[in-house]
Amino acid sequence: MMNRLCLLSWGLGTLVTLTLGRGPGLAQSQPLPLTNETDATVTPEPRLPNILAPEPEASFPEAYVLGPGDRIRIDIFNIPEFSGPENGVHEVLVDGTLALPMAGTVEVQGLTLAEAQAALTASYAPLLTRPPQLTVTLLSARPVRVVVAGEVNRPGTYTIDLEAETSGGGGSSAGRQWPTLTQVIQEAGGITQQANIKDIQVRRQQLEGEAVITTSLWDLIRTGDISQDIRLRDGDTIVIPKAVAISPEESVAVSSANFSPDEMPVQVVGEVASPGGVTLPANATLNQAILAAGGFERSRAQTSTVQLVRLNPDGSVDQRTVEVNLAAAANDTTNPILRPNDVVIVDRNIAAATGDTLGLLLRPFTSVTTVLRILGF
Repeated sequence: MMNRLCLLSWGLGTLVTLTLGRGPGLAQSQPLPLTNETDATVTPEPRLPNILAPEPEASFPEAYVLGPGDRIRIDIFNIPEFSGPENGVHEVLVDGTLALPMAGTVEVQGLTLAEAQAALTASYAPLLTRPPQLTVTLLSARPVRVVVAGEVNRPGTYTIDLEAETSGGGGSSAGRQWPTLTQVIQEAGGITQQANIKDIQVRRQQLEGEAVITTSLWDLIRTGDISQDIRLRDGDTIVIPKAVAISPEESVAVSSANFSPDEMPVQVVGEVASPGGVTLPANATLNQAILAAGGFERSRAQTSTVQLVRLNPDGSVDQRTVEVNLAAAANDTTNPILRPNDVVIVDRNIAAATGDTLGLLLRPFTSVTTVLRILGF
């Protein structure tokens, strides 16, 4: 069955009837009779589906916005004077604008590629006889500058150049590999042992305000959920909170992740085979530190307990006595997990302490006897 649209040509006073094939979603329309040549009722044109509507913008955190240093390419269909690799390549200036021939200055900072395309279309439209068919392509992105705060070893601002990350031809941003959350944490020296990796926040400034998403790297290492390793954008802020309590099992699991530090320094002093500084894997235990120092001096060491001294970030010092059990797994009582720069003190046993005291007391008498013997007395 066919649809019919009726249009009136007012200048000629004639009725033109167009016959269209009936398609899905179009209602049938019949021409209305005309009472005279100057009075007519025109059937409204059926609303056709907008099949060229742009795709909706990707939700946070994947949407990319333009900023100073981005290089883009503008292509306007059938207008080579403003298009292509020679005339259409522009860089966003430090004030967030593009300086375009004829169109002048256009503000694009904070706009997505689709929004920039709409802004440029509006700028070029008055210069052309027909609406421009314009596309915008990101050729090279500016370095990503992010802030890392909270429980990392070196909090601060980090700049990551994306040139080495770019892959593929054509300059499309789809082929780029933006830095991930774990990569930036690695740049910041890894997480501390007090980090809460289950509630990490990524904050991103957008035109409508700040967007915040909470991600869990615990889910990443335990279940392999790669969506938790968010890809970052320029201006993002990463906040890693401090954990209230972490079980030894969680600490051991986190220590094997690539966003944890590889090593940490610890001091083991006293009655061990090789006293001094030792380098241990992150989240190593007390037993590992003692064994790394060569183990106890059996004839002199007090093997039942040791002293653990810890310098806190606020400058205070904690010291506690730990009962040693070399056969125990990681636990808070007999085999605690150490932190960087902890000091383990292995005391002397009673026999060694008594012998050292007697030697100290007898040393003056030994010296006097030696002198008298030399003098012939």
